[in-house]
Amino acid sequence: MNPTAGRGAGRAAGTRVLQALRGLGHEVVDLSAQDVATAARSAREAALDLAALVVVGGDGMVHAGVEAVAGTATALGIVPAGTGNDIARGLDLPLGDPTASAARVAHALHEQRYRAVDAVRVTHAQGTGWYASILASGVDALINERANSWRWPPGPARYTLAALRELAVVRGVGVRITLDGRSFERDGLLVAVANTRCYGGGMLMAPDADATDGLLDVVVVDEVAPLAALRLLPKVRRGAHLRLPVVHVHRARTVVLEHLGGAHRPRPHADGEPLGDLPITCEVVGGALRVLV
Repeated sequence: MNPTAGRGAGRAAGTRVLQALRGLGHEVVDLSAQDVATAARSAREAALDLAALVVVGGDGMVHAGVEAVAGTATALGIVPAGTGNDIARGLDLPLGDPTASAARVAHALHEQRYRAVDAVRVTHAQGTGWYASILASGVDALINERANSWRWPPGPARYTLAALRELAVVRGVGVRITLDGRSFERDGLLVAVANTRCYGGGMLMAPDADATDGLLDVVVVDEVAPLAALRLLPKVRRGAHLRLPVVHVHRARTVVLEHLGGAHRPRPHADGEPLGDLPITCEVVGGALRVLV
């Protein structure tokens, strides 16, 4: 668990998870640590010996759980208790009550109820990994990086303010996009490679994405002037941007993104966490994640 998630909600929900699981007769190992990186390392080392890995916190902690168990038989239990909770939202898990979520996860494990969903395997020069929601590779990556650097305001408002800051000075990104072997080049505001619908605290970047269809929704937004980019923001929040002529949606199983040069080179983020630099390959793996429901 992340004890700092949700202003202490993570600690309270984590304690409830421990109590509920032990009350149902399960043997529980607490892999929590003072920071997410240490907890993630412990989770990866222990994952294959566990029936389930239960993560309590925000998207950073859930991402660590995805990295640990994707592609294995170990189930993942998610108790959303963070700021964005976009992975849980995209998987249609209940939000807003971490204690109730903890009880639901405990009973789902006890009754062996889970749903197999897709996860995305990523490969780049710095290594390989997994993600569950959306990879951001343009101005959206800059927004996420800025939001992560702030501690105020809490909740989705942090992403909104970060978006206003970055979109006011927006720059396009030259990128080559290869979809299942077919390539094209674009000067774009962003390219979002989506397994689920939302990021940034509920922004519906890919409202039609389905984590069980074996496909990635690739949302490409053309380069636009700063004022036009700012006008896009409320439309993305509602998922209404797909009707605009500067927005293009593609579907593919494998996506390769390559930088075409220039000074502007955002570092990609997946599930809100920084990855290695472009080029990067995203490959959807059907049913790679068993989520307790």
